Amino acid sequence: SESKVLIISTKWNEEVIQPMLDDCKQTLKTLKVNFSEVTVPGAFEIPFIVNNQAKSYDAIITIGAIIKGETPHFDIIAKSISDQIISLGIDLNKPVIFGVLTTNNIKQALERSKTKGKELALSALYLLDQLNG
Repeated sequence: SESKVLIISTKWNEEVIQPMLDDCKQTLKTLKVNFSEVTVPGAFEIPFIVNNQAKSYDAIITIGAIIKGETPHFDIIAKSISDQIISLGIDLNKPVIFGVLTTNNIKQALERSKTKGKELALSALYLLDQLNG
């Protein structure tokens, strides 16, 4: 059966998120993968939606950005979200791709966002291929 992928992206840091999201969606469209999208306010909300929506999808791609200069307690927030997303993949036993950039500044985030979306899509599809033998 055809795989269904969910992309969860954040509204926050839109100038960083949009190129990643566009690239990810374009890659999935090109490869004719069935996907849906959900938008959340910020990275903190991603794990909740992963957990809430996981039943309906074969893989989930998360897209966000946490930028040190803008976030007090950057290290705590970045670690907490990455730990939660990794745990959810294991608990749900399905690919949950971590596409939350954690950078020191906006310039680094914009630089990394250029190629990241395609990578995220391909990672999800690679894992789905592994699971489907």
